[in-house]
Amino acid sequence: MESKTDTSHQLQSNGSLSKTYKESTPLLFDQERRQLKVLQKIAYGVGHVYNDICAAVWFSYALIYFQLVAETGPILAGTMLFIGQTIDAFATPLAGYLIGLCGTKKMWHFIGSVCVTVTFPLIFSTWKITHQTIWAQAMYYSPVITIFQTGWAIVQIAHLSLMPEMTPLVSERAELTALRYSFSMASQIFVYLIAWAFFSDLEGMNMKLLAPKDSIRFQHITILSGSIGVLCTLFFYLGSRRTWTNVTHTVGTAEEKSEINQKKKDVIFSTSIYKVAVLYTSSRLFLTLSLVYFPMFINEVVLRKSSTLATVPLVSFIASCIASMASKSFTTYCGGNRALYIAGCITCLFGTALVRMHTRKSEETWMIFIAAALFGTGSSVTMVVSLCVTANLIGADTQIGAFIYSGVTFADKLLNGIAVITIEYMMCEDARNCPFYYRNTLSYVNIFIAAVGLIASMSVSSKLFRKEETI
Repeated sequence: MESKTDTSHQLQSNGSLSKTYKESTPLLFDQERRQLKVLQKIAYGVGHVYNDICAAVWFSYALIYFQLVAETGPILAGTMLFIGQTIDAFATPLAGYLIGLCGTKKMWHFIGSVCVTVTFPLIFSTWKITHQTIWAQAMYYSPVITIFQTGWAIVQIAHLSLMPEMTPLVSERAELTALRYSFSMASQIFVYLIAWAFFSDLEGMNMKLLAPKDSIRFQHITILSGSIGVLCTLFFYLGSRRTWTNVTHTVGTAEEKSEINQKKKDVIFSTSIYKVAVLYTSSRLFLTLSLVYFPMFINEVVLRKSSTLATVPLVSFIASCIASMASKSFTTYCGGNRALYIAGCITCLFGTALVRMHTRKSEETWMIFIAAALFGTGSSVTMVVSLCVTANLIGADTQIGAFIYSGVTFADKLLNGIAVITIEYMMCEDARNCPFYYRNTLSYVNIFIAAVGLIASMSVSSKLFRKEETI
């Protein structure tokens, strides 16, 4: 699971393949005015809500669920997240290839949605799994997570690929992108509000905020949030339903294809792509690890207040939304981004310092909320800038946009999985020997990542921090 906008460049560049083909395409815009109706725009906007809901639950609660509720142990829990990220890394480009090769976008969207609907509740279900051997748990969760992540990738690519077919107007495509992003933010806030509702009356016992008996709460969260996701998906199908027609896609010549391949080779042998990849990956890694490990950190330092498992991520996300909008107002023309990126890294470092200051369990949580807000603000700023720099790396060569984006996002997803499984593997066999392991993880590991991001920002050419320059 990853940044949705990254993949859109990959899909839009598929038209450069050296062949001509016809496929059934929904003519969703008004034939006379060539403009989408409001209902159609909203229907498209909610078409990815189910994926957004599942992503929020997966990143925020999968690890703590596996360890404290399903009691899989840290190594198996880390392995499950590693499998999920690895499958996502490989399934995304494969889904893009298959969707462009055969079938309609809505058909693939439906197939992916079915996979997600069937497996999402099963991930957060301890039916006959708790207290089983590690191999029995692995045999249950591995195929379920594989199908879930594959379906998630299919829905993501299918939904993105529909946008160019819905309207030929650039302004409307921008509006659809904005709607998609808005509904994505609303979906994540919705998930944390639901979690807050189910955790608010829960008080942790035996120094842990969650236990196997709380599996019913996760089932309620997944069923309720999943039901909303299914309803949004149905509205997407019904609201965007129109007459289907054949559209001919004309594509480039053999010479154009050869030119694109040469550009790809030039990118591979350019140091800029690797510097930008480090910049983007470090930003994404900080964001993802913060989402995954903040609940584990809360479990270590918060006494009894289980509701903080929902309220702290909610505060962090709201802060990130505000910072993202503020950052975009400064980066509309992508100018002065190096200083902004450095400011984001410094904000993240302040957050890690506050995390490290916790030395015991307590009912006082105000410092945790401040740290969460700093994490959300800093990581959001660095992500906005890194995406802007990546776009500048592509510049006017949109034909290789998919190649660059797929490369950096593939590395991001794979490294996220490797980082999680490595952190879990290094966990003490007896948790009592390292009672603040996840506090140290959230602080020291993220300090290292932020430092890598800072170094990368210094090494990237100033040209890539300005809109008018390209490589």
